[in-house]
Amino acid sequence: MWFFRIIYFVLVLFLYLFLSKVHDINTQVALIFAIAAFILGYLFEVIIRYLKKEKIVSALVFAFFFLLIANLLSVSFRPIFKDIFVILFINVIFVYIGLIFGYKNSDWLKDFFTSKSKKDGYFTPLKLLDSSTIIDGRVIDIVNTGFLEGKLVIPNFILKELQNISDSHDHLKRQKGRRGLDIVKELQSQEHLPVEITDIDFKNVKAVDEKLVELAKRLNAAIITTDYNLLKVAEIQNIIVLNINALAKAVKQTLLPGEVINISVVREGKERDQGVGYLDDGSIVVIENGRKYIGKTINIEVTSLLQSDSGRIVFGKPK
Repeated sequence: MWFFRIIYFVLVLFLYLFLSKVHDINTQVALIFAIAAFILGYLFEVIIRYLKKEKIVSALVFAFFFLLIANLLSVSFRPIFKDIFVILFINVIFVYIGLIFGYKNSDWLKDFFTSKSKKDGYFTPLKLLDSSTIIDGRVIDIVNTGFLEGKLVIPNFILKELQNISDSHDHLKRQKGRRGLDIVKELQSQEHLPVEITDIDFKNVKAVDEKLVELAKRLNAAIITTDYNLLKVAEIQNIIVLNINALAKAVKQTLLPGEVINISVVREGKERDQGVGYLDDGSIVVIENGRKYIGKTINIEVTSLLQSDSGRIVFGKPK
């Protein structure tokens, strides 16, 4: 590829040297123009090959905007900028600046149009995922149900955190990190919600949770999390928080005393003759006089329920 780039540069150089003789321009100036044209061509190649669609649009929009500024300056200071080559050089420099600025700040333009999808006074904010949510994995099931709307955004600093966890010497942490990376890949492959990786970072902020909060404020986004501390910090700063644990608690099966349910008794309980089973949502079912039914599936009558922050415990007796 560099072979073709060199040929392109040589051709551009010869073209400017030829034009410099025709227009009686200094050779050094012609060389500067050739280098500028080469940089512009190489930058265009990078934009086409490597950048995402929104970055290309942003770069071109700002390049056009800076080109207008360059022409306004050329018209305003026409007595100074008389030579066509000088004007061309100014245009090339300003276009280059516009492309770089648009590339580095593509999120500004994108946020202006997409951060709020308004319809009849309702808007769907972007949704940021933290590392705890990704490692937890339940977000995949929630996305597949179709209840979430908008766009999922995963910051690059969250991916780096997952990578650091997956490189840990601790086996458990390493497994969590790798699971998180697998979940990200699975999220990108699903078709229900678009998933975006953003490069926005806050170099002056060290803590990942603080970076996530700052990003949520900048993008006017919501945060999906299972982290209690992050949830409280975000709520204090008036950021919308979608708590997966609260969602799981809200959609648990409702049971009433006297109701009969079918349960598999899997082990003995702490008290004498107790048996223990589990509901589909993971809730523990303690069965009075259920020890003799271990390994069997029986009908039990619900006698009472105990709800706590850690979960729900159902008490019952064989029917």
